[in-house]
Amino acid sequence: MEKIEAINAIEELKKYQTETNKIEAKKALEGFPKKCYDTFSSFSNKYGGIIIFGINEENKFSIDGVYDLNDLQKQVSSMCSDSMEPAVRPDILPFDYEGKKLLAVKIDEIAQNKKPCYYKPKGLQKGSFTRIGDRDEPMTDYEIYSLQSYNDHIFEDKRPTRGATIDDLNNEYLNNYIDKVKVEKPHFAKNDFEKSLKLCGIIDTSDNQVYPTLAGTMIFGEFPQSFYPQLFVACVVVPGNELGDTGEFGERFIDNKRIEGTIEEMLEGTMNFLRRNMKTSVIINSNGERINRTEYPMEALREAVANSLIHRDYSTQTENAYISVNMYNDRIEIINPGNLYGTNKLEKLGTATTMESRNPTIVRILEEKGSVIENRHSGIPTMKREMKKYGLPEPEFYEERDSFKVIFRNTSVAENSQTGAQTGAQTGAQSMTHITIDELKEKVLNYCKIPKSSKEIREYVGLSSKTYVADSIIKPLLKAGMLEYTNKKSINARNQKYITVKK
Repeated sequence: MEKIEAINAIEELKKYQTETNKIEAKKALEGFPKKCYDTFSSFSNKYGGIIIFGINEENKFSIDGVYDLNDLQKQVSSMCSDSMEPAVRPDILPFDYEGKKLLAVKIDEIAQNKKPCYYKPKGLQKGSFTRIGDRDEPMTDYEIYSLQSYNDHIFEDKRPTRGATIDDLNNEYLNNYIDKVKVEKPHFAKNDFEKSLKLCGIIDTSDNQVYPTLAGTMIFGEFPQSFYPQLFVACVVVPGNELGDTGEFGERFIDNKRIEGTIEEMLEGTMNFLRRNMKTSVIINSNGERINRTEYPMEALREAVANSLIHRDYSTQTENAYISVNMYNDRIEIINPGNLYGTNKLEKLGTATTMESRNPTIVRILEEKGSVIENRHSGIPTMKREMKKYGLPEPEFYEERDSFKVIFRNTSVAENSQTGAQTGAQTGAQSMTHITIDELKEKVLNYCKIPKSSKEIREYVGLSSKTYVADSIIKPLLKAGMLEYTNKKSINARNQKYITVKK
């Protein structure tokens, strides 16, 4: 670690008066901090990060120094090597800053198959932590299980469906699929029907009983929800921009449907629901032909729904959780159970990087059927391409602790910042004024010459999503030093406002 890294971390702490997902401050003037293991664990399990010992967060991140550099280094090294499992190998740097002795400790994220890193005295369940914003949070049972199942190469789509038999699968669909596989794989044709099903991962034997696998049930089942009642898609249309908004007559939902069946049936059912509840405009193309244009590109939505059905977590930890498809005035949100699998990261989505598959049997069968998956890894590029064709922003991807969310917005960023965003796709008679994110930031800076709250900013730019406005507008302006908090002592205060920094 270079000294400049530590100095940059200190300057970021002092500038924004807050720790981050990669920077932690620890008091160490009166001795070795009582609690450091949580940060060693969380940085190892998440993004890695830098801990600066000798800074007092409670006193506006004042530079206090440390009690004894030599002893502090020994304490850090001892805890990392003796008390953490697996052992943490920190990069330690003692240095001077503003006349005080400080210690910087850099922790790298460990390999995926080594996670979770935990504090041995507390054990795996209570000693495993993850980084959420500026906090070290205990890992949930689900987070620990998902890491362990990855390390143990457990693929949930091959687990047996207890209580089911081959008779609960659609025999016609099975025969059509096996016949197709035999044509494409001549060496496969020598196997009898039951062995073919087993080799394809559709059935398996457990305790001398033959059961359909989860993959077999969800793709070929007569009615999969008789065995997995919560594996469905919940589709709702909300008469507003947030859950809980009500319509003219007090209705909470304009439409509400539970979509059940196989993966393919749920995909088609969900797409029919979206199509039925979507605005459609008639436009005239350059050849003078009348074309129906849906509010959102259907191909993009189909890829997102298919991804949620194929790549959701089907483990026992999440089998009571369903997929949610929520239609609002200004956006569609698709939420599926389970965070990103294994080494998959948000920044890798849609790139040429090879992605790991949580449900390889489901993926392979659907690829061979050719009904849902046409070209592996093409889903997210297709979503981006189709949204761009419509003049709409790229889909947004968010990873939560136990779920994954995709958001499609039906306006470029905002339209008419004084009155709010106009919903609906562009039509032949009425076109939208598209405002770029940079133009929106400029508007916010002009607006915040007088302190404004985040709610006032959202209303001004005509966007209802707290997360989107915070992540895309407010935080970048804060980081660039163009916007600042009015209450710097408590940046998370409920009455927090923002003011433009005078040049």
